[in-house]
Amino acid sequence: MNSYVQLFCLIVSFLYGILLYYLNMFNYKILKGKNILVKILGSILYILNVSLLYILFLYKINYGVLHIYFVLFMILGYIGISVKKRK
Repeated sequence: MNSYVQLFCLIVSFLYGILLYYLNMFNYKILKGKNILVKILGSILYILNVSLLYILFLYKINYGVLHIYFVLFMILGYIGISVKKRK
């Protein structure tokens, strides 16, 4: 994998972390006030969909190679947008 693909994957991972924040907030608003069974099933389906979507993005970009720094950039994007939204 060349450096351009790695840089593109880092950018996509960072942006996916931002998207993940907004999807988490949307999921929270949908499941707020629901039955506990609906919350559990909704959360499980949400986690499966989000993780499979991330793997699909990586598969389309670099044939599904997952490095730890891709995940770290995704977490950095999530934390960065959550800190920015709190202010």
